[in-house]
Amino acid sequence: MDSEIANLLPKQPHERWFDLCFRLIIMLLAVFWLLMPPAGGETRPTEVRATTATR
Repeated sequence: MDSEIANLLPKQPHERWFDLCFRLIIMLLAVFWLLMPPAGGETRPTEVRATTATR
């Protein structure tokens, strides 16, 4: 019932700004989470050199 009343009433300007800022913050956190490397992962060698086997 509360959701039906909330849908009928127009949103106030501060509610719209709060909603937009909240969604923006959530999206930025999701992007940072996707782009950050996992913590405590395996250490990769900084330089990999090919070796040749001699007979």
